[in-house]
Amino acid sequence: MADNERPNHPAPFDPEQQKQFEQFQQYQQFLKFQEMQGQGQLPPAATPAPPKKPLPGWVKFLFSKTFRRLLLLAVVIAAVAWGCSYLRDVFNVAPQDDGLGVQGGAGPGAKQSPGMPNEVMSTLYRSIAAGEATFACSSFSPTGAAAFAASFGVADCPAAVAKLKPDVAPLTRNPRIEIPQGATSIRVSSCSLFVKPGTTSLGVFVFTPFERAWIISGHETETCTTPSPTTTTSR
Repeated sequence: MADNERPNHPAPFDPEQQKQFEQFQQYQQFLKFQEMQGQGQLPPAATPAPPKKPLPGWVKFLFSKTFRRLLLLAVVIAAVAWGCSYLRDVFNVAPQDDGLGVQGGAGPGAKQSPGMPNEVMSTLYRSIAAGEATFACSSFSPTGAAAFAASFGVADCPAAVAKLKPDVAPLTRNPRIEIPQGATSIRVSSCSLFVKPGTTSLGVFVFTPFERAWIISGHETETCTTPSPTTTTSR
């Protein structure tokens, strides 16, 4: 067959030539990419973000379990303190004396329990009848306790309770004691209380304000000429 009659088929590339051709195409694509980037047609390559700075120790502590537990504990303590203060205000409970402030009639460090006069008188008669000197004498200020003991010829309030116990009984009814507006003292006569017939009447008690309640600050003896009346007078 003549040369001009051979089939028109291109000779196959040599493998090395094929590799060089592909590299040339890649190089052309890279040049085109650079040209487009320079013209603003492509966004610039992203720069890696700088490494994050470590958090300060106090910030880590705020997000720790230990801090959350301490915060919860503080909330619980504050709630308990508020609850105790609220209950003390509602029930007029005086804080316990530590021996440095005002002391009750039972002696140094005794707890005073001032309250409304009707509550104090009812508690006083009941405590003396049971021989509970601590509770009975806590209703007195030091001056009142001394006057109470002197009225019955003994050295102190606990001795007066011990002497009176066999002859005193709880009141048969809760007393009703009126507190005049703006009063700075109240005199309560036991002859006006509901004293059990045949038992000892304890005399006249002088009340004065103590914090938001009242406390016995004085005492006088008296002789009742009539049976126990139905109401308590104050002046």
